[in-house]
Amino acid sequence: MQTRTTTPKSTSSPATPKYRHSPTHTMFKNILAAIDGSPSSRHALAMAADLAQQQGATLTIMTAVPPLPPLVVEDTTQAYIPEYQERVRKSHQELLASTMAELNKSHSGLKTATVLKEGSPARKIIEAARQQEADLIVLGNRGTGGIATWLLGSVSRQVTDSCTAPVLVVKDQRYCEAR
Repeated sequence: MQTRTTTPKSTSSPATPKYRHSPTHTMFKNILAAIDGSPSSRHALAMAADLAQQQGATLTIMTAVPPLPPLVVEDTTQAYIPEYQERVRKSHQELLASTMAELNKSHSGLKTATVLKEGSPARKIIEAARQQEADLIVLGNRGTGGIATWLLGSVSRQVTDSCTAPVLVVKDQRYCEAR
């Protein structure tokens, strides 16, 4: 005859939520802010920097150099594509450098890092969030909507649909105002 033993059910209270805030515990330790130079991404970065400073979190600022869309070009034109892509990459590097200089002035003492990736912005944001172990992702939303979003896809939507970390999508206030 087999005897069966059972473990009594715990009567303790449920586990404390991961993001519960207390004076000795910060909600976020690693915040990833994705920028592209647009006004909405600058607004999102400002919010991310303020939040990171309040939380004592590390703020990683990242940008992605988007790939050129598939083009049908003549052989003579293809020679300029690598040069064009290099210019775009340099402009993203300059964006990161100027952003860091501005943050050093406006948020002294903030722990920061930068990441430059090449490829689909949504995929690269997701990849960077995993690599940086981000517990919050902050990005702007241009509010394009309609056909443009249907044709091009929304980076913020792709990131929110693919990530398990919380995502803060910061909209431009002008976009939200009643018309």
